[in-house]
Parts: sequence; C-alpha cells; structure tokens
Amino acid sequence: MCSGLESTVDTSSDIRSLLAELAQGACLSRDQTRQVFGAIMTGQAEDAQIGALLMALQSRPGGPVLDEIIGAAQVMRQHVRPITVPEGVEVIDVVGTGGDHSRTFNISTTAAMIAAAAGAAVVKHGNRSVTSKSGSSQVLEALGVKLEVDDATLEKCLAEARICFAYAPVHHPAMKHVAHVRKQIGFRTIFNLVGPLTNPAGARRQVIGVYDNALTEPFAQALLEMGSVHAMVVHGATHGSPDNTRGGSGLDEITTTGPTHITTLHEGRLEHIRVHPQDLGLPQATIADLQVDSVEESAQMVYAVLAGESGPARHIACLNAAAALVVADLVEDLKEGLARAAEAIDSRQALATLNMLIELSNG
Repeated sequence: MCSGLESTVDTSSDIRSLLAELAQGACLSRDQTRQVFGAIMTGQAEDAQIGALLMALQSRPGGPVLDEIIGAAQVMRQHVRPITVPEGVEVIDVVGTGGDHSRTFNISTTAAMIAAAAGAAVVKHGNRSVTSKSGSSQVLEALGVKLEVDDATLEKCLAEARICFAYAPVHHPAMKHVAHVRKQIGFRTIFNLVGPLTNPAGARRQVIGVYDNALTEPFAQALLEMGSVHAMVVHGATHGSPDNTRGGSGLDEITTTGPTHITTLHEGRLEHIRVHPQDLGLPQATIADLQVDSVEESAQMVYAVLAGESGPARHIACLNAAAALVVADLVEDLKEGLARAAEAIDSRQALATLNMLIELSNG
C-alpha cells in the first residue's frame, strides 16, 4: 500500500517531481497518472524515468492502486487503434495479466477459440510475452495465424470465424515508447494490469485473470468504472499453495489445480465466489500437467485440445471457455458452459474455428 499520502505535486509539474514523491511512498491521483502516462505515450519521458516509474509502482506493497490503474488505462485507450465491431454485436475478451511465472500453455487463447466456436464473438487481445514461455501472439503465430493484418481482415475474421486477434503492438502504437524498457527490465509492471483494460474493440464483457488474488476486487472495480457490463476477474490456486497468497502465487486463470477466487461484475454489482474443480465434476490437476517449455510445446497442446484430446489441458481450457460463455450471456452458469464448450470441441467446430482464423488472417 501507499504511505497514506496522495502526491501533492501539481499535475502541471514535470515527471521528476512526481517520481520524487513516489520514491517517498506517495500514490498518484488519477489526474497525475494521466499526466505522466500521457508523457510516456507521446515520447516525452526518458527511458530512465519510465523504468523508475515502473519500479516505484510495482515495488510498493500492493502494487499500483485503483486510481493509477484507471488513469493509465484511460490514457492507453485514448491512443488505441480501434477495431470496428458491427452494430449490435457484443464482443468478449479472455485474457490474463501475465506475470504469474507458471509456465502453463496458453490457456486463455485456447479458451477464446472454444468460446468462439460455441457462439461468442471474441476479440482476443494480446502480445508477445515478457514474463512467460509463450505469449498469446507467439502461440497463434506458431499455429499459423498472421498477426499483423489490416482492419478489413480483422473484421472479416470476426464476422466469419467469430474471433479475431488484436495484436497489441499494432493497436497500441504509442507503446513503442515503453516496449524496450519493459523488455529490458523483464518483470511484470502496471502495463500487465492496464493491457487487459484496453481491448481495441472496446469489449465490455471479459474474463480477466490476475497474478495476485488481492487484485480481483480492485480490478473488477476498475472494470465497473470503465464501463464493463459483465466480467469475471479470476485468480486460481495451484495445488498445495494457499489461494490467498500475495505476490503472484497461483495462476491468472480459472484453474483445475485448486480453488479459484472470482470477483464477478454483473448488472453493476460485484460479488465474490470460490470455484472448486470437483464441484463442477472436473478432476484436480497438478501444475505439471499444464506446463510447457517453449512456444512450440504450447502450440502443440493448444492444437491437441481443439482437436479433441482428453486430459487436464482440455479440462482447464473448457472451464475458462465456460466462463467466457457466461460473461457473453450465452449460458447461465459454469456447468452449462462446460457442456457447451465440450460440444464445441467434440463437434470439431473448435478446430474448424482455428483453421478458419488461420486461413482468413493469411488472406
């Protein structure tokens, strides 16, 4: 947490003044956060200043506070290259903050594909990984999906395959001013938190995994303030680890390795629930069942799930797809969502959806 002080630096002051107060343990107001991130996104901040800011926010006990997360996300939304969604279509996103260092295969990407095959309209937003073995863009590229495509291709993918991939460097060009700093420091930062809040299609329905159990409620509050209508913010425990451990223990997914803490947002209300895999008829897995050591291994596991292979990878992918179908308001609950996700795989529609996305993205 912060020192109990909000920064008193006027928002017209320079970045160095704000950094000095952060070094003393102060929090930034929403206006101050917009100021400093506005400077970053327009190339007015030096690399050393960016690195110092990211370190100050992340090393504080509890990490960035709600006003800092929302302020940064608002600036990123101002600089986004948007994706046009047909009128009347409500898109969803299934995304994690990353930074859990779990080495799991790309669960949310697999779940997004299954959800699209089951009837959801999905704009999957992602990037290359900074902290894991395989980011969403890397695994999709390994599977044959073309990442950098024009707007017409994205719209065609969404219309015909019911899923398109919003490659973050294309849709957040202002992030070029910070990308190399993030790569150099190599640890999770506030950008892991604000990225899922800045879907280029303006998705208001999301399943978002966070690396810290303590983040589920503030993250859901941020979604509420930023216009989301139905969302789940989730953190799953790995077997043998407490699900309330801070600092990244566990998964940024709904998991089958233990209980998952979920903060739901629906109809303007927040609610906390716990989900156990056994309650849904799923066997408990171990983290080793889900881990990979390379992009290629992750791509093989994603393909195997979509092609119908049974086992722990299928179970966890279907569980996260079920949550996606819930926030899309296509099913009432996770049990119904699991059945619909399994049907999408067993009917071969999930694999067909991947193949269609590959074909359409490559023109």
